[in-house]
Amino acid sequence: MRVWEYAKKEELGVATASLFMEELHKHPDLLLCAATGSSPIPLYNQLAKIATQNSSLFHHLRLIPLDEWIGLPSLEGSCDEYLQQHLMEPLKIDQGRYLKFDAGNSDLEQECLRIGQLLKQEGPIDLCILGMGKNGHLGFNEPAVKLQPHCHIASLSTESQQHGMIRATVLKPSKGITLGMQDILSSRRIILLISGDGKEEAKQQFFSRTISPKCPASMLWQHNNVDCFVLV
Repeated sequence: MRVWEYAKKEELGVATASLFMEELHKHPDLLLCAATGSSPIPLYNQLAKIATQNSSLFHHLRLIPLDEWIGLPSLEGSCDEYLQQHLMEPLKIDQGRYLKFDAGNSDLEQECLRIGQLLKQEGPIDLCILGMGKNGHLGFNEPAVKLQPHCHIASLSTESQQHGMIRATVLKPSKGITLGMQDILSSRRIILLISGDGKEEAKQQFFSRTISPKCPASMLWQHNNVDCFVLV
């Protein structure tokens, strides 16, 4: 794992976007797995700037979400809304190349199987963008005795239910759909972004390099092509 530290969000955004474009030049039809939340915003903002100069660079890019809330009353606060706003629209990605989750499916186990089949057909993921949560979670892979390998329905921790994306939601979702750890670790390259308040304990556990399902982000130490960007 390569660890990079930046004091300014803008500098972090430029650095991560440079790495992103390096991968896109290698794989124009790159399959991107994209996290939501505040951590990736400097990267996504920088990509949007690049797209204003030459949006054709992203014409063949494919996008799959990392996760999605289950049971939101509307699109407001959803990962879908976030990705449409920060990636789909600015980069002018065609909806046909967006492998979105259907969190409203009446048979969510079947939806997990569908996503798994999509990954087999379209994957593996070329570049996975991740943010580490306050309890060390990745997507909705919450701390556990054993982590799930593939797309699954996850029970959400208190930390996830207090996430800023759903601050305005009165009835907080208790479950989410997420790619599993094996799906993530099968990615060709991973960018891990660590920023935001309240993550000191998770950071300490992560940088101890002790691999444990109680800190899902620590599993990334097993991968041979990870760039970790830390806002200090």
